Amino acid sequence: MKDLAHAPFADVAERVGALYNEEQDTLLLPMLGQEYVILHDGILLRGQKAPEAHASVLLEYLFSRGTTFAVSPWRSIGELAGTGFPDFRKKTELPITQYVAEIIARAKTLLPLFDARMSPSLAGSDMAIIVHALPKVYLHVEMSQENQDFPAEVWVLFSNNASDFLNAAALQGLAEVFKDRLLSLLRIY
Repeated sequence: MKDLAHAPFADVAERVGALYNEEQDTLLLPMLGQEYVILHDGILLRGQKAPEAHASVLLEYLFSRGTTFAVSPWRSIGELAGTGFPDFRKKTELPITQYVAEIIARAKTLLPLFDARMSPSLAGSDMAIIVHALPKVYLHVEMSQENQDFPAEVWVLFSNNASDFLNAAALQGLAEVFKDRLLSLLRIY
């Protein structure tokens, strides 16, 4: 959090697509359908200190070298990080897999809650969505329901230059925050 203490918020806001409040010298930054308030001494979500996992992703994003947003081609975390991520599937995609049928059935209600919209499938899956995860980092999520030949599947891809805004650990962290948010909303709605 010490990086926030002296950060030039007006400059940061312009580069990463956040809103700058000059009067209060704060930033308003959306992530996965929620608004975070960035202060010089911390990050708030709904008036409370943001969870550590969320704050670490946001800090990496705020102090990244990225400037320009490029959506396609969509890329896997391995392509962006230049190395394999065996835990990515286990921690992010597989937990969502067991709820694919429910998510698809309730998509109209769920998608607006985490800033997502339907998208054409890249793989012929049952449903594809684009998630506006951060102003300059999007996710493309493909979901296929279980059928007689194949089990349910989920694939999470990132916008083409997401690694300009998030390092490998933050990409994984963002995907896990997405998974947690989606499954939490599924329980509530």
